[in-house]
Amino acid sequence: MRFKSLAILLLCLSFFATSCQKTDKKKLSQTDFIYLENNVFKLHGKTFFPVMLNYIPSFQVTENDEMVVAPCIDYDSVQFVEARGKEAVKQQLDGHFQLISELGFNTIRVCFDRLQQDEVGYYYAADERKFRIGNEQDEAKILNGINEFVATAAAHGLKVMPLIKAPALSQELENFTTKLLRYFQQNPTIFAYDFMNEPLYFDWVEKRDKKDAVSIVSHWRQLMTQYAPNQLFTIGFSEPIEVFEWDPSLLPVDFVEFHTYHPLRIPSEIYWYSHYVGKPWIIGETGLPADNDSISYAEQAAFMQDVYQLVRDAGGCGFGWWDFQEASDTHFEAQYTGLLNHEGRTQTADGKYTIMGTLKPAALLVKPLADYTPKAQKRPVNYYNILGYKNIRITGTILDMRTHKPIEGAVIRGWNEWWSVGMNTFSDENGHFTLYANDLCVHFEISAPRYDKVKFDKNDIHFTSPHGGTFNVSQLSDREREYHQISFQPFLRKKDLNCKSYSSFNFKSEEFSSYEWSGDMGTILLIRN
Repeated sequence: MRFKSLAILLLCLSFFATSCQKTDKKKLSQTDFIYLENNVFKLHGKTFFPVMLNYIPSFQVTENDEMVVAPCIDYDSVQFVEARGKEAVKQQLDGHFQLISELGFNTIRVCFDRLQQDEVGYYYAADERKFRIGNEQDEAKILNGINEFVATAAAHGLKVMPLIKAPALSQELENFTTKLLRYFQQNPTIFAYDFMNEPLYFDWVEKRDKKDAVSIVSHWRQLMTQYAPNQLFTIGFSEPIEVFEWDPSLLPVDFVEFHTYHPLRIPSEIYWYSHYVGKPWIIGETGLPADNDSISYAEQAAFMQDVYQLVRDAGGCGFGWWDFQEASDTHFEAQYTGLLNHEGRTQTADGKYTIMGTLKPAALLVKPLADYTPKAQKRPVNYYNILGYKNIRITGTILDMRTHKPIEGAVIRGWNEWWSVGMNTFSDENGHFTLYANDLCVHFEISAPRYDKVKFDKNDIHFTSPHGGTFNVSQLSDREREYHQISFQPFLRKKDLNCKSYSSFNFKSEEFSSYEWSGDMGTILLIRN
């Protein structure tokens, strides 16, 4: 009965959203607001493809007790504040935003979710001052500070997508979100709101039913309709296993924004999102760390080009890179993805602004990429064995419980006994799947877009080998290898960056189909929502 109610709710929301879009598109085409039409973004009636750079802010307090939104402390110098006060900060932001615009970016995604919490509640930390959510005077200063930041971005032709703290965490956050939406409802610089970053990792509830996620996002949809009807909203998904709880095909967002980083995973994740979520989609975050040692700047540049082209080939509506400049005091993947390092100086084209740091070659590719002509999308050679595991292959079939028809695009996740390593695969057009692993899978979760999730343990799969023998899990090699420990480079067919056929995703197909032991799980039935 609960699935029938959920279906009715989704039908009503879809009808309401469609009606609003039909009413407003003609009006919006005469404004500076971005809107969706036929699954693409439009501005003044023409296609708008967001080429987005993630930007991290920090916060300052002035001597007049105003809040200023400033650049991250690692932008320009490392762990040093170059500018103090509204005018100095604006000049620093002007330099950054002019450079970002010159490179070919037209949008920034700004991490305004960097709220902290104490026993009193949520606040923005600005030096030693706490600007508190729920305090009317502080909220006015927060909104004014964000407004000045947004105005600076607008002056350089940039649209802004604010990432906000999920308003479902507290009533104070929801009240503030409402004020934020109302404050900027007539500001076309705000392209869209990102209401939550990566539910898979940052959901405040450990396990959530799909209908709960739909209820939460439906409420956010109502907030947008009431307080920000001319702007769009989304959620930042992290990977396809979000479908287990925050199913992007069910959630009433305007478009899907997802984050993908590991080169072995990117082509398969793009393929899955482009085929099975049924909504316009963009990559909100991607990046390859490059220190010009273990990973060269040339590899990072090739990676940017290849991901951008994959997005266009797959029908994506936008592309986003993480982030503006290198970070400090963090892990390698996060530290070196930035497009500016911390060596030397970079000037804007007119010589008016100097930014501390040198642009990596990837940054200079952004503008030329706009001329790319999309090609036909191909299914990745590692789609069913993303990380090239070689010890075990588990087969099975996913069917609809009511119709017994095959379910395509189901996500199958297996974990080893200690939950320390997880493996993913997808079902094909016949509902069949092959799950490759280096360790014995014991725990399983399976779901598909618009289907319920099943979760179970299974340790009675019978394994056989074409070479004969008795299966012994203790004799398996590389059992603890997971994606952070697996480099994409050994899988590349062409490793010479000067070779015309080089691609960050030109993998050796033969590396993804071998196994030592095989077992069958049988048929799994899923209930459609």
